[in-house]
Amino acid sequence: MGKRQIRIFRKKLLDHAFELLQQPNVQLVLRSRVVLTGAVKELTPENIQLLDLRANLHTFPLEQVEEVIYDVESDY
Repeated sequence: MGKRQIRIFRKKLLDHAFELLQQPNVQLVLRSRVVLTGAVKELTPENIQLLDLRANLHTFPLEQVEEVIYDVESDY
């Protein structure tokens, strides 16, 4: 099975809040090109909270977020 990346840019994050909160791991790309991996714990119109793989909780204003990326398995 292969994997396919789903990329959600800042302006559409709130439209995809439900699916982002269900993903076990996402990659959060900041505008400064820093990438963090973890699970989205909260998504509000102002902030996004990410629980990283070391169980540290990070909160970022949405203005600092470039995109969120997650993988889905495909049938091919």
